[in-house]
Amino acid sequence: MLGDFALSYKGTTRMANCGSCFWCIIWLVVLLCIGWPLSITLGGLYGLISPLTTCLGLDRLSDLLLEGANVGRTCANNMRHCKPLC
Repeated sequence: MLGDFALSYKGTTRMANCGSCFWCIIWLVVLLCIGWPLSITLGGLYGLISPLTTCLGLDRLSDLLLEGANVGRTCANNMRHCKPLC
């Protein structure tokens, strides 16, 4: 069954080098230590503030909290693409 999949797969496989594995591990650590806790906290605040944005004019604060809530997604995307941290 696996051989049939390998034969029908038209893409090319590429091996990861040591540098890309290193950056993947670094991004995983950043995601676990900073990304998820920050995203959970700011996502909760965004959920509380977003209904009040039209009434109180908190558009900038709401946008800032939404960007902060997407930090975990950014870390995971950088980990997937093995981007260097700096």
